[in-house]
Amino acid sequence: MNMEKTREYKSNDLYQAVVLKTSGIPLIRLEKSSGRFFIFVFDDANNKAEEILSRYWARNLQVDAKTFVENINEAKTRIHSGL
Repeated sequence: MNMEKTREYKSNDLYQAVVLKTSGIPLIRLEKSSGRFFIFVFDDANNKAEEILSRYWARNLQVDAKTFVENINEAKTRIHSGL
């Protein structure tokens, strides 16, 4: 039986969530927050989310542009459908 605990990283920022997903951090689920807002929950077992976001904010992160746009569209679809 696998007893490893999943380390989760949560963000309520759409573009940070898209950066993480595009960088290979698995999106586990969306959680409903107050009002119309959602929280994106990622499986950050390797503790990479903070490092990725630091590189993003420092403008030192490169991701595939097409995948980034596709992930934006997917995230918006999931938000609007309530998934």
